[in-house]
Amino acid sequence: MLQIITDSSSEISEEEAKALGITIVPLTVIFDGTGYSEGVDLKKDVFYERLAAGEFPHSAMPSTEQFTDAYVNTNGEETLVILISSALSGTVNAARLAARDGGFSKVHVYDSLCCTAMLRILVETACRHREKSAEEVIAILDELRPKIRLHACLDTLENLYKGGRVKKSIAIVGGLLGIKPLLEITDAGTVGMEGKAHGQKKALRSLAERLKSDQIDESYPVYFLQTDVSEPVKSVMQAVGREDARIFRICCSVGTHIGPNAAGVVYVIK
Repeated sequence: MLQIITDSSSEISEEEAKALGITIVPLTVIFDGTGYSEGVDLKKDVFYERLAAGEFPHSAMPSTEQFTDAYVNTNGEETLVILISSALSGTVNAARLAARDGGFSKVHVYDSLCCTAMLRILVETACRHREKSAEEVIAILDELRPKIRLHACLDTLENLYKGGRVKKSIAIVGGLLGIKPLLEITDAGTVGMEGKAHGQKKALRSLAERLKSDQIDESYPVYFLQTDVSEPVKSVMQAVGREDARIFRICCSVGTHIGPNAAGVVYVIK
């Protein structure tokens, strides 16, 4: 049976990973020079408490040694490693180096061009087809990936500025004018600015309208995303009639760049 490895940005908990029979390699979040393994010795509740208190963390990719350890534990079976977009993190590169340098010829590293619940959908899909070969599963993921959408609205540009994603002048003007950025993950796996709104209510309304306008493939789940508080995302869920959908608190490594009071949605289009 195909072995599957992913990283902690996939929004898959340790308990879920055990149930699925997959391995999670944690990313690192750094506060004041101290590194924490995401989901292991840094939980989301603690992370967002520190973020709300004004601390600004940094994220770092897993080491090649972490991937080597994960590969050893596959006992030489064919393995598919599905990871956060290479445009957002060096995780894919670290995984490929570990496979090459360790001579793990049966390890296949897949650049998802995704993050958070987008990545989760790919991993869940791979798990449903793990009786197939890695090559066959990769073909399935290649067909699915262009159909996955992530749209989000942020409450602040400060974290994007601190993380080097926008210029200081844009962040300052955005804060003064109350501009809320509307973001997407592009086909290239990058963060794209797809619009902006004056005030959070208008931004959340735009997010709901985008969700209503797309033809959603209901054979896949619709996942909603929040950072520290749930009120913004719940208002979107109510506006689109999906109050029963699952909400994920965005992982620490991605939340580092998003900041507080954000909302998002992930789904697959037809």
